[in-house]
Amino acid sequence: MSIKTNQFRSLIAASGQSPIAQTSSQSSVVEPPPIRRRLGKRTAPDYVQVGVYIPKQLHNQAKVLLIHEGADRDFSQLIGDLLAQYLNKQTTGSADS
Repeated sequence: MSIKTNQFRSLIAASGQSPIAQTSSQSSVVEPPPIRRRLGKRTAPDYVQVGVYIPKQLHNQAKVLLIHEGADRDFSQLIGDLLAQYLNKQTTGSADS
């Protein structure tokens, strides 16, 4: 096996240090699996973005209460829960009539 000359080999030789052993280019390096990021709601296929207009004060009060709640529930989850309650009330209320 012939050793190719390059600028680093000449620098090492000039320094008087012994060269570091070369590793085989065919060495089996185990690469860690890619880190999977959670999909956000924006890219999740089960979610749809909607736009609504609500009073700013109402929005701010709801956000403050969500923070104090401390259950890691975001505004989207709150609206989803409220819509689910509304739909449940509408479907069970019309079934009773």
